[in-house]
Amino acid sequence: MRISLMCVAIAGLASSALADGNVLVWSSGNRETTGDIAAYLQASECFDSVTWTDTLDTLPLGTLTGYDRILYFTNGSNGQDPNAIGDVLADYADTGRRLVLGVFSWANQGGNTLGGRIVSDEISPFVVQGTSLYTTSTMGSTDGSGYWTGVNALSSFFRDSVGLTAGSTLHGSWADGVPLLASKGNVAAVNFFPDFTWNGVDGDHQQLIINTLCQVPTPGAAGLAGIALLAAGRRRR
Repeated sequence: MRISLMCVAIAGLASSALADGNVLVWSSGNRETTGDIAAYLQASECFDSVTWTDTLDTLPLGTLTGYDRILYFTNGSNGQDPNAIGDVLADYADTGRRLVLGVFSWANQGGNTLGGRIVSDEISPFVVQGTSLYTTSTMGSTDGSGYWTGVNALSSFFRDSVGLTAGSTLHGSWADGVPLLASKGNVAAVNFFPDFTWNGVDGDHQQLIINTLCQVPTPGAAGLAGIALLAAGRRRR
C-alpha cells in the first residue's frame, strides 16, 4: 500500500517543526487495528514517535503528559468509565498539549460516549445532538484553512450527530450539513471514525488526521510557511 502524506510547516508556530513531537493514539474497545493508525502516522515522518494503546482503563494524567499530542476515539461501551476518561482528557487539554477527538466520542451510546469534564466544561468542540449517524456522506464545505491541505476528497459512514460548543470554530461540514471538523483552542474534533480497517471512511482521511494533530492554525492566524512532502511514494512500513 502506497502513501503520499505531507507535513505542513506553519509560520509563527514553533511547535510545528517537522518531525514534531511524540503522539499517542488511544482507543477504547477498538482492539489491535488501532495500530494501523499509528503505523501510517509513523510512516509519514511528521512526528518523532507514535505509540498506540487500546484499553478500557482510564490512563493516568502522568502517562498522558508523556505525549505531546493525543488522538482519542471510542469503539466499545462495556467496561470503560466515560466520565473518568473525559475528566483525564480534560486535564490533559488543560496542559495546552494537542488533543484530537474522533467518533464515537459523541455517539449517545451510554459508556461509548465521552462524559466528565471534557463535556461539562465544553472543552470538546462538539456536543452530542442525537444518535450516531450510520449513513455515508462526502466532504462538503470547508473554510480553506491549513487543516485541508492535501485533503481533496473524503467520505464516511460512521459519524455522530453533533453540534458546536460555545466558542468553537467550525472548519468544515459534511455534504449533508453535519459538522465534520471543529476546533476550540488546542482541542480538535473530527466527525468520522479514524480506523480505516473497518471500511467506514475513504479518501484523504489520513492526511486530515495528520493535519489536525499538527495543530494547524485557524483562519486569520499565521499562514502557511511551506509544505514538505516527506513521504511521497514511500511504502507503508
